[in-house]
Amino acid sequence: MSPPSPAMAGLLQALVGASEKAGTIARLCRAEEPLFQLLVAEKSGTDKNRRFLQDFKTLADVLIQEVIKHDLGKEFPELQGHIHGEESNEFKNRQGDTVVVRVCDTPGDTAALLLSVLEPEREAAELLAAAVHRDVTLGDAELASVALSIPPQDLAIWIDPIDSTNEYIGGREDVAPIDGITPAGLCSALVLIGAYDRQTGCPVLGIINEPFYCRDPLTHRWQGRYHWGVAYGDTQLSSLSPPPPRPTPCVVLSRAEGGPVRAALGPLCGDRLCFAAGAGYKMLCVILGLADAYVLSEGSTFAWDACAPHAILRALGGGAVALAGALQARRVGDTGPPPELVYNRPAEGAVGAKRWANQGGLVAYVHPQHLEAVLAALATVPGL
Repeated sequence: MSPPSPAMAGLLQALVGASEKAGTIARLCRAEEPLFQLLVAEKSGTDKNRRFLQDFKTLADVLIQEVIKHDLGKEFPELQGHIHGEESNEFKNRQGDTVVVRVCDTPGDTAALLLSVLEPEREAAELLAAAVHRDVTLGDAELASVALSIPPQDLAIWIDPIDSTNEYIGGREDVAPIDGITPAGLCSALVLIGAYDRQTGCPVLGIINEPFYCRDPLTHRWQGRYHWGVAYGDTQLSSLSPPPPRPTPCVVLSRAEGGPVRAALGPLCGDRLCFAAGAGYKMLCVILGLADAYVLSEGSTFAWDACAPHAILRALGGGAVALAGALQARRVGDTGPPPELVYNRPAEGAVGAKRWANQGGLVAYVHPQHLEAVLAALATVPGL
C-alpha cells in the first residue's frame, strides 16, 4: 500500500457522520407526514400512480446513497469515482424526462431538483432537501479520539443506503424479539457503509447504523445508534468488544433457507436456529453476539450488503467466508484459512447487480471454532 496519509485520520469520523445523516433522512421519511404518506401509500389507481409511489420508495434509498457519495467525496476527493452503491440515481419523472438525483450547492436547488421527481409534493421535497444540507455533529468522545492513517487513494466504498428496504417500507414496530433477535420489522432496516482495499478487495472499515434502534420514552421519536470497526494492517479497533463464544452455537438464517441446510445445522445448534430479515441485520446479530454465525447457502446477498459488517467482524477477530469456496477447499484437504469474501471483483459472466453477488453463499462468524463447526456440518449437505 501507499505510505500513510495524516489527512486520512478523519475518515472513520466522516463515515460515521455520513451514516448519521443517512439515518436522519431514513427517520424523517417515516416521521414527517408529507413524506410518510408517500412512503406507505397503497399501490392503487393508475399505472402512473403506482410507478410514482414506487419511485418515492426508491428515492429514499437513492437520496441517502447520493448524500453519502457527496459528503465523502467532498471531504476526501481521492475517493471520488470509487464510492459505489446499489441504486441508479436516474429517474423518469411524470413528464417522461430523465432526472439525475444529486446533491446541489444549496438547499433550494436540491429541493427544486427533488420536486422535479416528486411534483407536486413541494413540502416533501423541501423537507428532504433541508435534511440533506444539515450538518451532523457527533458527540462521541471515543470516536473523536481514534486516529487512523489509511491512505484514501487505496480505498473504495460500498454503500447500502437502506438494507432491508421492504422491512423499512412495511414499518412493523410490533415484532417481538426471540432471544434478542427480531425476526422482522423496522429495526432490521440499516445503513451500511464499508471501505475496502481497491487492490485486494479486503474490507478494512465498516459502519452499521441502526436508525430505528429504540423510541425515546418521552418524545416517542425513533433514536438510532451506530457501530464501527477497523481492520487494517496490524490495527484492529471497534466500538464493540468481541462477544463471548457459546459452547453450543446459535446460527441465524434467512426464512428462505432450504431444508437440507437447516437439517444439517440442527444437531450442531440444538434448538438455537434463529431466523431474521435482512442480510446486514443477520450479520449484525453475529457482531453483537446474539448469534454465533450467519449461514446463507445462496448467492442472494451482494457486496453492498456484506462489506461494512464484514469489516467489523474482522475487527473483532472473525470474518465472512465464501461458503462454496470454503467447502470446496475442505473437501480437497486444504487446511489453510478458508477464502474470505472480497469486494473488488465482479462475478465473471454476470450482468447488472448480479456482477456483485456473493456467489455460493457465505458464513459470517466471530469465533473460528464456530466457523469450523458450521463448515463441518455443512460438508455433509449434497449440492453445497
